[in-house]
Amino acid sequence: MAKKPISKLSLSQLRALEAVARTGSFSAAAKELGVSQPSISNHVQALESRFKTRLIAKAGYTTGPTPALAALLPRIRAILALCTDLEADLDEQKNLAAGELRIGYSTFQLAIPLISDFMTKYPDISIEARALATQDLLRLLDDGKVDVCFITGKEIPAHLEGFRLVTTRVVLAVPPGHPLIDKGTVSWSEIKGLPLIQREGSSGTRKIFEAAATLAGIKPKTLLALGSWGSIASLIHAGVGIGVCMEAEVTEQDGFVPVQIDDPSLVAPHFVVWHKDMAKVAVIQAFLDTVRSQI
Repeated sequence: MAKKPISKLSLSQLRALEAVARTGSFSAAAKELGVSQPSISNHVQALESRFKTRLIAKAGYTTGPTPALAALLPRIRAILALCTDLEADLDEQKNLAAGELRIGYSTFQLAIPLISDFMTKYPDISIEARALATQDLLRLLDDGKVDVCFITGKEIPAHLEGFRLVTTRVVLAVPPGHPLIDKGTVSWSEIKGLPLIQREGSSGTRKIFEAAATLAGIKPKTLLALGSWGSIASLIHAGVGIGVCMEAEVTEQDGFVPVQIDDPSLVAPHFVVWHKDMAKVAVIQAFLDTVRSQI
């Protein structure tokens, strides 16, 4: 016959034991802890029975700790004090007076304004933000190294939760005065020989662009694959090539002009995603509420 598993020492038992020792009464301990007197008695009896040790002694109307318990009380009180501190810290995090949030993003033009808004609303939350390609971000999310991600792709991965932030076209980014600007839109046949600067292979934008090119029977001429928009922008300004990006990435600060490609499939949905089990974490809830309020 299998042995009945021994129950572990609980904080409720320690709180009951300490309260009886300090107040000198089972009823006073019950009143202080907000439980019934039988509950206090059961906790004490369970401990005495398990450890075969007398912990509380009664002498007439007086109740107090036995020498065995008296020797343990300093450590018991230290444990309870640490638990109180832990509960206070957790309450602060629940109330967003403390805590941290790790965010990954693939497109800073979309993510940074939202992150900045959240930081303004919750200045006590520590933020760690990382810029990577979509597939790299998803790996970090699955490994537990980030909490929430902004990604580009056709859909939300099945094992994640999320919502659509925006849908934008995939375009060519060219400097002012470039001949393509006068065309308004360009065809795949015209793109075939253009010197392109793209994101790395794990980028969601690149995957969408190259999948559409394959369907069009075109093999793009990619000169360079880079990991950041800043690097791509520098090379466009230097006249090295033409950028492939989401239209939302092209801002006035960059000084580029977006040129559309004559292909309706070249749209890039941008999502906010997280693991289902994380949705109830207070800081993540607050961040998602902040994002939703801005879209």
